[in-house]
Amino acid sequence: MPRKGENIYKRKDGRWEGRIRQENLLLGKKSYISVYGKTYTEVKGKMEETKNRRFQKDTSVLDMCRAANVWLEDKGKCWKPSTGATYRHVVEKYIVPCLGRMKVNQIGNRTMEEFASFLKNETPNQLSVNYLSYICAVAIRILSHVKRKYGYGIAVPENPVVKSRKCPIIPPGEYAMSVLEEYLIADSTQDSSLGILIAFYTGIRIGELCALKWEDIDFREGVIHIRKNIQRVQNAGGGDAKTTIIVQAPKTVDSVRIVPIPPVLFPLLEKNRREFSCYVVRGQKHPWADPRTVQYRFKGILEKCGLEYFNFHMLRHAFATRCIAKGFDIKSLSEILGHSDTRLTMNLYVHSTVQQKKKLMNRFDTCLYQEK
Repeated sequence: MPRKGENIYKRKDGRWEGRIRQENLLLGKKSYISVYGKTYTEVKGKMEETKNRRFQKDTSVLDMCRAANVWLEDKGKCWKPSTGATYRHVVEKYIVPCLGRMKVNQIGNRTMEEFASFLKNETPNQLSVNYLSYICAVAIRILSHVKRKYGYGIAVPENPVVKSRKCPIIPPGEYAMSVLEEYLIADSTQDSSLGILIAFYTGIRIGELCALKWEDIDFREGVIHIRKNIQRVQNAGGGDAKTTIIVQAPKTVDSVRIVPIPPVLFPLLEKNRREFSCYVVRGQKHPWADPRTVQYRFKGILEKCGLEYFNFHMLRHAFATRCIAKGFDIKSLSEILGHSDTRLTMNLYVHSTVQQKKKLMNRFDTCLYQEK
């Protein structure tokens, strides 16, 4: 039996045979050459030597520009439009201009270090360490893909940029959330305030809120169906617009979910319900609201409340933290948020509040070691 992916077999005459695929990238033809040996290890070594010798002489080795296009075409079939747009933007803006003319067998650790250094020092807008690491990771994925596809004998380089440790996320305090909640309830006849209030009480993402229609709210069952997501992505079609809006399935399979409507929210939804086909939050030029527009409206509401600005996504953090304080079990909360793993919920979205810490510290109402 051959070992998976290695094309090494034991023949009936007792010898081992290794088959190496040859592929003419221009003509699209495939053929094989064989090497032989007395042991599996010997044949595997001969195969590596043969691949390396052929690779150094191969004039059909892809340059990075073509390799990137191969990767985008092969993998793009499985990606969501937003994911593909993000990868294509990184390829077109950073990887192809810097590495596009280089053959993939010329890109090693030193080249990747120089690439990262150039992006860090020469790009007009300084890139964060984590984004630099992400760009390098995309380049490495491209190299890994063409190595697997064409059998190139290249040593895929390591990522030269180590991600920095993220700053701790501190959700808004209880006073700010209380003031915001009071304003949203009083202003719930406005679709923007009502939509933000839905996110406030359910923790849904801003793209999920923008894609939410009244038909997604089941008043009989008392639940909200999260089925779609609206997102602004880089425009791959050219033209004057740099970005475009897409409506797609939510972030992951687990993000397609049913969220129960809390009792405090239910009467507000009933009072302000509209036709099923209408979006809950509407735009001025379109029947739906752009996530960017909702961010602007949210910022305006914070200003009216006299609160310091915080990102819309902080509502999700605050919701998760409040749920844990209310006694939610982590599995149920994870499903409400649309996470595939409870660890993600705990690590990213559950934070200890100042009030909770004070409550714990107040247990020391006597000397630590002098209790009787």
